[in-house]
Amino acid sequence: MTRIIRLSFMIVATAVAWPALRAEPVARQSAPAAVATAATPQETWEQFQGPAAEQFLLKARLRSIKNLGTGVTLPQRAELELDGVQHSAVFKTIDDRKGGVTKLQRSSEINFQDSWQLEVAGYALDRIIGLRMVPATVERTLNGKTGSLQWWVQSAMSEAERRKQNVTPPDLEAWNRTYQKMVLFDQLIFNVDRHLNNVLVTQDFDLRLIDHSRSFRAWNELRDPKLLTRFSRSVLDGMRKLEYADLRKRVGRYLLDEQIRGVLARRDAILALVASQVKERGEAAVLYP
Repeated sequence: MTRIIRLSFMIVATAVAWPALRAEPVARQSAPAAVATAATPQETWEQFQGPAAEQFLLKARLRSIKNLGTGVTLPQRAELELDGVQHSAVFKTIDDRKGGVTKLQRSSEINFQDSWQLEVAGYALDRIIGLRMVPATVERTLNGKTGSLQWWVQSAMSEAERRKQNVTPPDLEAWNRTYQKMVLFDQLIFNVDRHLNNVLVTQDFDLRLIDHSRSFRAWNELRDPKLLTRFSRSVLDGMRKLEYADLRKRVGRYLLDEQIRGVLARRDAILALVASQVKERGEAAVLYP
């Protein structure tokens, strides 16, 4: 297992000073991470994403399913088996849509949506732009109910637990770059519900991102552009591939037209912000591989 280095709180605070994600109460957890052990190998992105993982989720036999007991979205843990291989998945069926103004715990929102369909769209966007952080997610019907079925990821801890234990990554620069990719993704999909318990940290300090059922708001503006200070060239290249016709084909079943157009408008806003920051600060200060 990757050796975890414990340093002082001051150093840890420096490593995670941005963005200031809230520590969501346990009742809002989407799916708690399984605790990794020395006998639990680290999953590569090819294992928790892509055709093989998707086909397993689509075709595996349901062995059992039970409520996780956490989260207002009422997720369930499904135990699956295909050709002798067993793996778990998170099943969500929530599809809550409200017109007008909805009062939430900390704010109000217009045209509120909390839907399993956005989980599928979030995975599709990850695959297009090459983020490699969202576990494979498909649409499937289990026991007569249709929802999103997401690969159960292996992680060492949640971001909430990492901060609680004052664990700092051995390579702060690599960690900050990884974290900034998550921030960029959340701005692209207008995620209004990122919190410390739906950011999962792997043994080698990569990230797995879950719980995107409150994303894809139909806004053309970025939610919090001041958080965007450095950008991955590879993710930007992936974002440039986003086209209306292709998105309609891939996620038109799950997103409204205005939601798709919102993604493209925010993509354009991000690229404009990159150009502005490069002009002001230089490529070396703004871009990384």
